[in-house]
Amino acid sequence: MAIDEILDEIEHLLLEAGRVPFTNKRVIEEDDMVRLIDELRDELLKEIQEANSLVRDREQIIADAKREANNIVEQAKMYAIKLTDEHEVVKIAQTQAKEIVEKSMQNSKELKENSLEYADEVFKHLASNISSALDVIQKAHANLNQNKK
Repeated sequence: MAIDEILDEIEHLLLEAGRVPFTNKRVIEEDDMVRLIDELRDELLKEIQEANSLVRDREQIIADAKREANNIVEQAKMYAIKLTDEHEVVKIAQTQAKEIVEKSMQNSKELKENSLEYADEVFKHLASNISSALDVIQKAHANLNQNKK
């Protein structure tokens, strides 16, 4: 069950709970609340693991991009060395090598930025879900404590 669904079910459980006469307190089934909190905990753990996986994937993409850029740079250097016999050919090779390096660096930068943006969005989504879940849990806990009094 998704975090949003669990939170909706907790809210429904709270809203449908019977009221204690002459108070604003409600009586909630402890087993139902514990079950929902356990489900929420499981879902949050899955979300956190997914976020960690995304971070690892992002780091792997960045490392791959750097390796690819280094390979391209090395290929460009080797190509430039081969063309040293003629002055005009050398100029062309140097220009092409520079363009390849710039394109590689730009591609690497874009990959890094895109992966960072994606990871940031995942963390924002996760933080929002965790914040919402925490609010619901704190409200439920406060209501439970009020019912004890």
